[in-house]
Amino acid sequence: MLDNVLPTIFIGSSKEGLTIANEMARILGSTGKITVWTNLFDLNKSSFDNLTSQLSFFDYAVLIASTDDVTLSRGRKTMSPRDNVIFEYGLFTGGIGSSRTFLVLQESSKLPSDLLGITLPRIPLIQSPDFGIKLNESCELIKQHIESKEATFDLGFLPSTTLAFGYFSNFIERTVERLLEDKSEKKDFFLQNATRFNISDLKVTILIPNDLSDDMFKKVSAKRLRDGWQKLKVEPKSVRDYDFSIDVSKVDDGLLHLVDIPLTLNALNKSIELYSKKEHIGKTVKENLLEYREIRNFARTLQYLICRSALCNGIVDIEIVNI
Repeated sequence: MLDNVLPTIFIGSSKEGLTIANEMARILGSTGKITVWTNLFDLNKSSFDNLTSQLSFFDYAVLIASTDDVTLSRGRKTMSPRDNVIFEYGLFTGGIGSSRTFLVLQESSKLPSDLLGITLPRIPLIQSPDFGIKLNESCELIKQHIESKEATFDLGFLPSTTLAFGYFSNFIERTVERLLEDKSEKKDFFLQNATRFNISDLKVTILIPNDLSDDMFKKVSAKRLRDGWQKLKVEPKSVRDYDFSIDVSKVDDGLLHLVDIPLTLNALNKSIELYSKKEHIGKTVKENLLEYREIRNFARTLQYLICRSALCNGIVDIEIVNI
């Protein structure tokens, strides 16, 4: 269910390298949600402020070091990339990490000595007959690296990862453990309409909204009313009891299908508002991008924890839905 939730990728270049940037965006389009630098700079901000504000919006960055300038170094003239591209590479490397930032080097480009020895994707000059082939090869290397990196997750500036850990450890896993105990003891459950049943099978679905535009309490209430869910109170042995929603259509078959929308996402929504210093109604392109990234990270972290849990694996699943 999470396979179609793609990572966010920034592609930067000089104006002269924009043709290459747009072609890379086309090739990498199936790998991530692509933003080329020309689409993200705000008015009334310096280039530096625009760039530093981008770091939390992207999972990966690709900077294209094309041969745009002539540099005289130690009496020798060489072709080199634009200074701002190298600066942006350093900025993203420091902001999101060297394993998530790629510098694509065009042949004959002179690099700062501190970058020598790093394995970089390389492309020939545009007029070279094998330019298209080499560009595709470099993009394939970037794709493979991203696919490998996507098997992991990082703690970020915003709290999506931490919130997912807390929600899973303190709520989902404890609840599943208790319900499995009740199942083994053949305990009777009662719904709001006084229907009594035993659990023969257990399933938990976590519904993650695809946006944070409304209060999670309102989303839960609306979903319950539309789908005819009933509440079921779960009483863990060592912590507070709490309500789950239940899909009553499956009860006759002995399937206890619990459904939950994480209310902790309210905290994530507030964090995004504070980070973006929101002073308006509605969302900007950047706020939408940041929200998408954090929802995705919350869901991926949950998926990782579910797969590693002997209790929850095979019982709990995740859906990102429009609520």
